[in-house]
Amino acid sequence: MNAGQQTIEWLFSEQLKVDREWSVRTAKGFRWWAHKHAQAVEVIGEERGPDGNTGYFISVRTDVLRELTPTDAQRVMLNETIMPSASMAGLVYDEAARTLSLASLVRVHDVIAAWMRPIISVASILQLAEAQILADSLADDLDAEPAESAPPGSPMREEPDEMAGAVDTVVRPMGVMPARWSPFEFTEAVRSHMNRPPALLGTDGGRGFTVEFPFGKDDSSLCTASAEEPHLHYGNGLKVVQSFAAHGKSPSEGAKLALSLNQAELTQRPFGYGFGSYIFRDGKIQFVSFYPNALYRPGLLPNMFYACAGRAREVSIRLSGSDWQPASFTPKRSAVGRLMDLFRSSPPSRS
Repeated sequence: MNAGQQTIEWLFSEQLKVDREWSVRTAKGFRWWAHKHAQAVEVIGEERGPDGNTGYFISVRTDVLRELTPTDAQRVMLNETIMPSASMAGLVYDEAARTLSLASLVRVHDVIAAWMRPIISVASILQLAEAQILADSLADDLDAEPAESAPPGSPMREEPDEMAGAVDTVVRPMGVMPARWSPFEFTEAVRSHMNRPPALLGTDGGRGFTVEFPFGKDDSSLCTASAEEPHLHYGNGLKVVQSFAAHGKSPSEGAKLALSLNQAELTQRPFGYGFGSYIFRDGKIQFVSFYPNALYRPGLLPNMFYACAGRAREVSIRLSGSDWQPASFTPKRSAVGRLMDLFRSSPPSRS
């Protein structure tokens, strides 16, 4: 089996321990019901890197609402109230199906699969909890229906799987502890990786870093990571925000753009680590992620940096129409070649 298939099998059998009675195998992976909202975990694509390694796109997607046709005002409401508190998934609206779902999407290949799999599993259990909460709170406000279902020929599941409660038993208790990323790790990550291409400038301070990437021909985009901003629901961890200029957008235009970028990165091809959500705020498009304390691994920050670099370049192309070509960015290798190697960093050591 390739790395994508191995990841699917590990998630199904070993980590999520999916109950066969409440699941269906699909051509690309599986669909399961931890409670009333179906979640699909599948390999939806692949991409060969310049070294010949093949990366497989692992998608985790959970049904939230159906029969939804949002107005501009409703999109703005989602953008201003729900999407800014994203953790490891973003809202995706499917216009043809009239559905709203939570989605995460990430590459795996042989080098990173072993340490990426647990991260995917946490994204899965967070989606399970968030889907139920969002469906209950949004259905009436959006004049839609909760996307509840059951396996073909089965009744609705009344007793949830233990994984549906893993946020309460694992994630939140660890979030009460102090954030696990140390000042030294931020300093070392900046020193070793962030003051040379593909970055323009990186700085650290306390438990966080700030790094700038090229954006368009003459501008830059900002990426910040902080272990000092707890999540409303999950407590302490690591918050990562990337910001890109989107001047002249109205609130409704910005909300549509954010949702369209979620559709592109979280259901088609990941630009970086597809854990989080785009939002429109203060004239900027931002990608917001939060990694709970439960996901701490020494050595994760450099990998996070290169993932953010990949997103910075892709969004620069999409929003400014320009690839990275500023005079100050002249690595020996091309920007394209450099960033095709994003996810080849050594796997983080485990705590």
